[in-house]
Order: sequence, then C-alpha cells, then structure tokens
Amino acid sequence: MKNNDTSILVVEDDPNSSKLLFDLLTAHGYTVICEITGLAAEQRINQEKADIVLLDLRLPEQNGFMVAQYIRQNPDTKHIPIIVLSAFYDRQNKLRAYQSGVNFMLSKPFDSSELLMIINNLFLIQENK
Repeated sequence: MKNNDTSILVVEDDPNSSKLLFDLLTAHGYTVICEITGLAAEQRINQEKADIVLLDLRLPEQNGFMVAQYIRQNPDTKHIPIIVLSAFYDRQNKLRAYQSGVNFMLSKPFDSSELLMIINNLFLIQENK
C-alpha cells in the first residue's frame, strides 16, 4: 500500500501532540485526519474508514479504551489496526489497552522512527492477507 493511498486517523486531545503527528505523517505521504475527542473519533471512523488509528488513552467524552472497543465491535471497522500512544504506559493500562483490541502501544514521548516502522509493518501485514 502506498503512503498517499492511506489515511491515518489521529485521536489526540493535546494540540501540540496532534500537530507533531500530523506533520510527521504528512511528511511521509500519509493522509491524516485529526480528532480531539473519543466521541468525534467514533463518528469520524463511521464516515471515513481510516486505514489505521493512532489513539491516545486520556480523551474527553470517550476514553481511548472505549474508542478501541467501539472500533473492534463494529463489523465495518474491526479490521483497522490501532496503535496507542500514551504517557500512561504502566502495566495496568497496557493490559487494558490490549484487552480493548489495541495492536501496539507506545509510550510518550515516542520514537518517530519506531512509530513509522510499526505503521509500515501493519500495512505490509494487511497487504499480505
């Protein structure tokens, strides 16, 4: 899958983190959609099927765990890979995130090269299915 053919939904309530992710991903050719609340992300995922979701855990309205569960319970979106980027990287939150259906979890601050490799690998897996 080519970068310019893919869209990434970034769900992040911190404007600086959202801009950082937007700039990083668009610089690598991805189409980026940003939302700042969990509820807005749920509505957007139904309107525009993203190829991948980057998700914060602490969000207004619906937290990241709830958004991940929503994505996994919807037959139209359950296949979309989810990567959590969170400052809350303790064992309890990691286990809860994985139980919610998250594919990967990275701690903030994250390594941009590692994030890009994970995204690329997830797309390679999807292409080979």
